[in-house]
Amino acid sequence: MSTTAAQQSLIEQILHAVEQDDFALPTLPNVALKIRELLDDPNVSADQIVSVLSSDPVISSQIIRSANSAAYSGMPQIINVREASLRLGYRQLHNLVISITMNKMFSSNNPALNQRMKQVWEHSRKVAAMCYVLASRQPDLSPDQAMLAGLMHNIGMLPLYVYIEHNRVEIDNESLAILINKHHRTIGTKLLKNWKFSQEIVDAVAEHENFQRVSSKGVAPDYVDLVMFANLQGSSRAIAVSWDNITAVKRLGMDKEECRTFMAQHAQRIENVEILLGMKPRAKPAYPAAATPQNAPKHTQPAAQAAHTAPRKNGGLRSFLSGLWK
Repeated sequence: MSTTAAQQSLIEQILHAVEQDDFALPTLPNVALKIRELLDDPNVSADQIVSVLSSDPVISSQIIRSANSAAYSGMPQIINVREASLRLGYRQLHNLVISITMNKMFSSNNPALNQRMKQVWEHSRKVAAMCYVLASRQPDLSPDQAMLAGLMHNIGMLPLYVYIEHNRVEIDNESLAILINKHHRTIGTKLLKNWKFSQEIVDAVAEHENFQRVSSKGVAPDYVDLVMFANLQGSSRAIAVSWDNITAVKRLGMDKEECRTFMAQHAQRIENVEILLGMKPRAKPAYPAAATPQNAPKHTQPAAQAAHTAPRKNGGLRSFLSGLWK
């Protein structure tokens, strides 16, 4: 069997397994499913949310750390899940639970596969952080929903890696890269439909690499546009991208200069969200000898300084970031 035929056979097996719901794929843990179920209930109480979160010590401790992260620098220290829930907001809690559980899924006993999976998940969290910051500028888009779209945009790679590990498939790096690039969106779409994610998130997975896409919303941006832009920014292709040819950029109302400097302009805001999602902060470059924090670029100022503009009540991360858009 040729390499191409073998790849096609592998893909057909995976797609059939996902379609029939008999694929050996990790399911969303009970706590994630329960949180989603509760958030869909308009009569949900804080006690119910806190009870479910507290049932998992790993999740509850990460939520408390996130509520005390740099995104909320200058606010009182949080010491329990209830206080963390009030500060973060229910939708942000849902995203954090998804992020924590997905972090566990993107791992393998095979060292080579494990390294690849960790790289994919790190990229997904970076894209999620950029999506959050981008959506904070768009009055008709939810930053929390944008974050979720970013977190899930590469989810279709997970079934491929899991299948390869469980079935001990022998595949070289080049063939694996071709396999993933060609099929992860199709697999991700099927997987999220099975997991009953909203159509907005499914669309972001399916369409985020369709650079000439025509949006059903006309000239208004949507979550696919956010993921498309952030995914390009977070890749090695960013320098060579012809931003004028990306339809999402026009809907986002950005020019070429904004596209080229986006990461630098919003570095601190992006990093605040990354830390919230459990990523380690990047090392900060030292200021030149003549520079001081007063005359340094705004995006390099510590979060604690920027947080002076943030509301001290339960406004969530979006309220905090809104104070930084200068």
